[in-house]
Amino acid sequence: MKTNILKYNVLIKKEDKYFVAFAPTLGISDFGKTVDLAKKNLQEAMLCHIEGLIKTKTEIPLPDTGEFFIGQTEVTLPQSLRLAL
Repeated sequence: MKTNILKYNVLIKKEDKYFVAFAPTLGISDFGKTVDLAKKNLQEAMLCHIEGLIKTKTEIPLPDTGEFFIGQTEVTLPQSLRLAL
C-alpha cells in the first residue's frame, strides 16, 4: 500500500495548564497537557481534516516547504517611553 506524507509547520504555545498546537496552513489546532500530546492530538485532527477535504472534494492545501523557527527576543525601551499595559 502506497502512502503519502504531507508535512505542515506547527506552532506550539503554552496556555495556562495546556499546550496548544496550531497548523497555520490548515487553520486547525488542538491541545494537550504536554507538548508531545498536543502534537499527537493535532496530527490526529489534521488527518481527520484532510480526510474531510478529500470526501468533499475540496482542495488540500499544499504542504509547507522547509522548517521554520519561532523564538522570543527582548527589546529594551528607554525609560522615557511609557507603556500602556
